Amino acid sequence: MKKKEPSPVPRRPRLSRADQRLKTRAALLDAAARVFVQRGFLGSSVEAIAEQAGYTRGAFYANFSSKGELFVELLQERLYSIYRSMAERSLQDIEHAPTPRQTGERLAAIQAHPDGQWLFRLWFECLAQATRDEDLRDLASTFWRGNRGLTAELVRRGWPEHTEEAKSIATALIALDIGLAIQHFVDPDDVPLTTYPELFELLFEPLRSGPATTGPRSAVSKSRQR
Repeated sequence: MKKKEPSPVPRRPRLSRADQRLKTRAALLDAAARVFVQRGFLGSSVEAIAEQAGYTRGAFYANFSSKGELFVELLQERLYSIYRSMAERSLQDIEHAPTPRQTGERLAAIQAHPDGQWLFRLWFECLAQATRDEDLRDLASTFWRGNRGLTAELVRRGWPEHTEEAKSIATALIALDIGLAIQHFVDPDDVPLTTYPELFELLFEPLRSGPATTGPRSAVSKSRQR
């Protein structure tokens, strides 16, 4: 009886240069997330990140000009994407966009999730380092501009009466989010996550208008009577 020859193992298609670079870049970002959480920004090195990813120092610099650039891109990809998806969903269905209270609840849920917690720890470290590093400060400002722009557009579409103040309102929304995140991180007992929806409703519900709103304070008072 003739011995059956084993079937040849199909070869995996080789990645194109562009695909290989994307794969390397993604691996470096994943590795950086682990290293930054373990060591902090100052304690992390290009060599440690490259080693964690299984690549060389040269591979790192082929994709990122500096540790700071990678740090900000990591925040852009992991943290900004959360806010972007929230805003884009609301813009797609502006009639059913979340109320200020619901927005506060969603932001609190991000803080309660383990991924949200370590991402915000990285962001706090970015802010601290930016006070000493002008290049990092310039890179970090791109995060704010993108987030502020999306939020301002949501304000213009959802609260058209406040189009002229949309950017200022967006800045205030972001400031409240970050301020509460810092206070909750430092003193979670005195500033619990339930503070998020309470303050978002208290401060921003009066800005809403529409057929169901009869006065600047009516929506807040009605919601509390339910």
